[in-house]
Amino acid sequence: MYSTQQLKSIILKRNALISIIVTGLFVLFFFIWIYWFVKQDSLKSFENIDNSFQKLISSVSENLFLTEKAIEDHINANLSLAMQILSSNNYKESLDQIKKIYEVNLPVRYVDIDIILSNKDGNVISSTGFYANYEKLHFKPTQNGNNSFPKFLSFLPGTRRLIMYTWFPFKSDYIVFAFYVDPKIYANIVEAFVNAKIGNVREIAIYINEQDRWDSSVKSLDKFIASGIQNEKVVSTFLNVLFYKKYTLHKYQSAITPLYLRVSMSYVGYLYISLLVVFTFILTVYIFTYLSSKSSIEPFATDLIMLNTAVSEIGNRGILPPAGDFKLSESQQFYETLSAMLQELSATMEELEATNEELEKAYNDIAKKSEEFKSLLLNISERLAIIAEGYDEDTGQHIYRVKLLSGFIAEKLGLDEEQVQQIKMFSSLHDIGKIFVPKEILQKPGKLTSEEWDIMRQHTIFAKRILDVPGFESALSIALYHHENYDGTGYPFGLKEKEIPIDAHIVKLVDVYDALRSSRPYKKGFTHEETLKIILEGDGRTSPEHFAPELLEVLKTYSEDIRMLWESIK
Repeated sequence: MYSTQQLKSIILKRNALISIIVTGLFVLFFFIWIYWFVKQDSLKSFENIDNSFQKLISSVSENLFLTEKAIEDHINANLSLAMQILSSNNYKESLDQIKKIYEVNLPVRYVDIDIILSNKDGNVISSTGFYANYEKLHFKPTQNGNNSFPKFLSFLPGTRRLIMYTWFPFKSDYIVFAFYVDPKIYANIVEAFVNAKIGNVREIAIYINEQDRWDSSVKSLDKFIASGIQNEKVVSTFLNVLFYKKYTLHKYQSAITPLYLRVSMSYVGYLYISLLVVFTFILTVYIFTYLSSKSSIEPFATDLIMLNTAVSEIGNRGILPPAGDFKLSESQQFYETLSAMLQELSATMEELEATNEELEKAYNDIAKKSEEFKSLLLNISERLAIIAEGYDEDTGQHIYRVKLLSGFIAEKLGLDEEQVQQIKMFSSLHDIGKIFVPKEILQKPGKLTSEEWDIMRQHTIFAKRILDVPGFESALSIALYHHENYDGTGYPFGLKEKEIPIDAHIVKLVDVYDALRSSRPYKKGFTHEETLKIILEGDGRTSPEHFAPELLEVLKTYSEDIRMLWESIK
């Protein structure tokens, strides 16, 4: 038998020179081209991203500062009362009272407010909400020399929530108003910006500081930002480029809100270009090898045919045929190795079958636990609903009617089964926020005053105190938005049309229907026919424009079914 080393020496002697030349030219050309291209293309790509990001932060800042007058008017409307309250009570109780006053009818683009009392060095004396656990503001409130309120746009420390701070002197200290910006103002455009990865851009990230990101709730420490970036920084590795740049979202005197843009670019894909050269190299070597060594390759061909026959038999019959008369010792060794591998593979397959049975058992256990958790979640939601009902309704049947009718209408709208189950499960929690409304208002026998109505309407916002937890997203949506009207005249946010989540809008219709039909100490319940007429034609308070057309169509089409369902739980 022949040794492969003898045949290799013949082939290598004839092709060594050309292999060295082609390989050397390939390596030289490839590295020169890649270095030049990566440098030029990455700079151009980052320049475009840089321009877009500057426009983004300018747009967000300018949009929010259009509300300056609205903020000042909102503060001035109750400033005298706030000063009087703060002077006559202890600071903690005073700030809580002031917050309740100011969180009513917040200016557009803002969804919440906190009141902070601090000294001129930014030390927190007392506060509501987030800053109650903080000893110091991240800026010093100072006056700008005119009568307007100073304003500073920044982030809530440790979060990506954007806040418009403004302040007013109180004695030797300052009252700081922290207006929480509605995330809808900036979240979508920030998300769209970081997801607009084209070309060789692998990742776009926006950092508030060394670990908090604006575009993501995930905290991740960036060592380059932590070490300090004054303007721009470029970090290059083989076929990868990392750009950093520092921006200013807003500046008030010495207080600055920085943003850091990190853009990662990868050019690994251009390695495929080199494969074309490698292919050319291989093809050239093959041609020379074939022409010069056809006679010497015969032993390889004979043994390969025999080995191919053996492999085919394994594929067709699952067994290795008897060894043939191989001409090369390496072929004989390969055959013996193949035989050993086949035996080992057979044993491995048996192990895999046993492992598969274990995996199936584990999957069944997980499915069982999932059903148990779902049942527990349903039980908790029902108990929370009973708590809310006990504060307001004369009868506990209200929540069950809302649950039954909401699920019925959701099914007739053609919603998917999971969403229907969510609505059935959580519709009974729509008024859970009333737990935080004083009982004397909830149980008042006569009509509420305008001030009492303002407090009553806050029950939708109060629901966040209980339902803003994982697993209750649909419940929070229903509780927050079930008083929004299709024409935008509802509360608390004045949403309209498709802005209103469908689960909340279904519960709104059912809640209105049940309220009209139910008797109260101050009114007699309407009949089914009278209730339909009020909803479909209006009565001065309720209007058909308050509801989506498709909901009203379901109400008309299945009117008799709805009547029977309601009367089944009187």
